[in-house]
Amino acid sequence: MSPLRVRTFRMNSGERMALLVHGSRGLPVIPVVPYALRLRARSAAPATMRKALSAVALGLDVFADLGIDLIQRVAQRRFLSSDELIALAERCRISEPEFGSRLVDPHYAKTRYLTCADYIEFVAEPVIARIADAVQHDAANAALERFKRRVKRFAPKSDSHSTNDDGSPKERLGMTPAQRELFLRVIQPGDPGNPYSLKLQVRNCALLKLAYELGPRAGELLGLKCADFDFSVQPANFTIHRRHDDPDDYRENPATTKTNARILSLDDDLRDLLDEWITYQRSDRSKFPHARKHPYVFVNYKGEELTDRGLRDIISTLEQRYPELAPLHPHIFRHDWNDRWNEANENSAKPEEDLRDQKAAMGWSHRSSMPQRYGKRSIRNSANRKIARMQAMGRTK
Repeated sequence: MSPLRVRTFRMNSGERMALLVHGSRGLPVIPVVPYALRLRARSAAPATMRKALSAVALGLDVFADLGIDLIQRVAQRRFLSSDELIALAERCRISEPEFGSRLVDPHYAKTRYLTCADYIEFVAEPVIARIADAVQHDAANAALERFKRRVKRFAPKSDSHSTNDDGSPKERLGMTPAQRELFLRVIQPGDPGNPYSLKLQVRNCALLKLAYELGPRAGELLGLKCADFDFSVQPANFTIHRRHDDPDDYRENPATTKTNARILSLDDDLRDLLDEWITYQRSDRSKFPHARKHPYVFVNYKGEELTDRGLRDIISTLEQRYPELAPLHPHIFRHDWNDRWNEANENSAKPEEDLRDQKAAMGWSHRSSMPQRYGKRSIRNSANRKIARMQAMGRTK
């Protein structure tokens, strides 16, 4: 069999379907198709489907190397031994050869490993269901449960690289005050320190200021359409829609919204900046000739829809020019927004109302625990300020 690879198909409805394929003609790997359909039934995003099927491809390669026939193993109630699971875990820690066979992020390694285990369980379920003898059926289910426990024992540790070089915890944090000041200055069009070409300075400022001021996810930014903005009202606003399988989106990685739809207001400065970009800059055919072919707000240098790779390049260009802004990535603005929200409301008399509004602004469910995962820098600073007050009280007694 030729090397396995994941291929994404775009249907007329706009839906993306990923399949594991092989051979020069890209024929589907038939035993894996039902698993791909289950991912689709779970409404997995195209990128999630591709990652899951890539992990399955890795697992199939490992099983082939070890001479493992999954169906035969299930029928024999053997599954994978401890040594075989260790071998699978080790392979999940290493990137594909074309990327230099380096160690991958530990969280990604664990996700790959657990996806392979999930696929084994998926293969096992119909095999066990066909066992007619009640005693053997129960024995097979018991063997499957033992396998699940064994899987957990040998899973890659997701926190194995969770510390910095100095031993401090590695966390996703928002920016420091100094970083915010530098960031907001150098993204301004015309600033001497702006690292972008004159043609793209207004676009990049509009995109980055929108990310900074309102904290949308990267997919929400890339999925914004010109019609989502209303500059005729006061205050101006825009709507973040849930548009899964959008027929307008032809990007390989379509923009997706994981959170709830919502309407967010714009202050006058951000409204004017976005109006300048959408009404005058983006519509200039001499600058962005392909922008008229699609409805999306943010475009590349030709006017085509901006991709997730393009967004990362914009941010990495800024980080390369200003290393003191590191680590800079698309999601840092969401963390930073929550830091600033917590700082602004630290002494509020209505904490429950503030928490409700925070969840609404981020598109989180009212039952969500996400506020505890975001804004870690502000939470830590607030805790330390309270500790300092407690210590001061102790010294005055």
